[in-house]
Amino acid sequence: MQTAEYRLRKAVAADIPAIRAMQARSMRTLGTRFYDPALVERYLAQIGTMDERVVAEGHYFIAVDGLDRPVGSGGWSRQRPTYAGDGQGLQPAGFATVRSVFVCPEHSRRGIATAIMQLAEEDAVLFGVEHMRLAATLSGIPLYEALGWRRGRSYAIRLPDGGRLECLEMDKGLIRTDLAA
Repeated sequence: MQTAEYRLRKAVAADIPAIRAMQARSMRTLGTRFYDPALVERYLAQIGTMDERVVAEGHYFIAVDGLDRPVGSGGWSRQRPTYAGDGQGLQPAGFATVRSVFVCPEHSRRGIATAIMQLAEEDAVLFGVEHMRLAATLSGIPLYEALGWRRGRSYAIRLPDGGRLECLEMDKGLIRTDLAA
């Protein structure tokens, strides 16, 4: 997908430093509307914004501007998130987790996160995913609800130093649109 402002493409390993820098800027700007700035800094230092494994899996996308700089990111993974606390490894067949959806503050509210989420969902269906989950930061809940995601339980990502980043578990069943009724 491409607009005058951005185009979407798969992320590659060489993109990771620029993606992380954009995500940290997003969290520091947009995230601090919902979280204490000191907590955001601790989260960035102790957990971080993304797991490199999601890029290696090949289902992580970035929106880039005309100079190929990341202005948004997000994707999905069959790997269990390390912050989830339920161990490592793969999720059950048919399940995946949306990971690291961020938009550059200067490009927020322009449909970038929506486009990334739609691409991630379409891609997941192609790979047999029937159900997706995500940990919504407080700033992301309205977006996910507008895209048909259901609210689950409130919980916190626990930082190694004992801090807690409040989130909302959300889920969505995916429907293949290429099947005849």
